[in-house]
Amino acid sequence: MIRGVRRVCLGCGVLTAYGSRCETCKAEQDREIEARRGERQHYKGDYAKRAKQVRATAETCHICGQGWKQGDPWQADHLIEGDPESPLLPAHRSCNIRKAQEFKKQKRK
Repeated sequence: MIRGVRRVCLGCGVLTAYGSRCETCKAEQDREIEARRGERQHYKGDYAKRAKQVRATAETCHICGQGWKQGDPWQADHLIEGDPESPLLPAHRSCNIRKAQEFKKQKRK
């Protein structure tokens, strides 16, 4: 950002010299980001290594039973939903997303 140039805050529309948000809106945005960060489940240990191995050797999606699909990359899906230590299996991204959405719906019931 060029010093001295005032911009309209994306949060409230007030002119600011502090970037894309005024100090008040920036502080609020930072609080929201930090709150969301606490909601995320962070995988520890060797998860990244195991997931990379599953994606690299994937041949068949364990959810739909089909092979590679263009534009639908492989993901490492947990066999036991919500358990970061459960075995990982290959799944298409679209299949994994659908499975996660169904799990969330069942969890709310």
